Amino acid sequence: MSTTAKFIRADDPTHEALQQLAKEHKLSNTKLLAAMVEYFRVTKADPQQPAAPDLATSLAKLTTKLAELDKRTIGFIREQEKTYLKPILAEVQAHKMLSTPAPSAPAGLSDAQAKELGAWFLRVLLLGVRPDLLSPEAVASEPQLSAAIKGTEPDPTLNNMKGELIKVLRLALPPENITPRLRDISLPKSA
Repeated sequence: MSTTAKFIRADDPTHEALQQLAKEHKLSNTKLLAAMVEYFRVTKADPQQPAAPDLATSLAKLTTKLAELDKRTIGFIREQEKTYLKPILAEVQAHKMLSTPAPSAPAGLSDAQAKELGAWFLRVLLLGVRPDLLSPEAVASEPQLSAAIKGTEPDPTLNNMKGELIKVLRLALPPENITPRLRDISLPKSA
């Protein structure tokens, strides 16, 4: 492939500057000129307005944009923390606190609590299940049970357990075996 050489007229200082640039970039004068033409074509820069980029202004703009992005990112993170992370942490801590017994609390139910819960549950069964489904011993124990729990103050810490037992009983027994009274028994409020 042969190319025809064309000559470009330049004054001495321009020619020296071209040679110096070619030397700095390790190009021949011809290749440097081709690279310069391509540069102006691609960048659409005006060769008659040679202005070096103002690095201070560019840096200031970048710094401002970075600061804005930083503020937005921090704002987003804080919003996520407030909306999601803190409530989740509070729930986890509450669950941990509720599931861990107090160091002074005895393990399990006390004898009085167990006796109260047993008497209460037997009374619920006697009131809530059809009498023909109960054992004769359970039915016969009702007067003694009433006398035993009369005058005793119910333990409010057992309310959650009582409520859950009523739910299980309603779920486990077919409706035809439940008296209307069991359906009407309100669930104990938690203490």
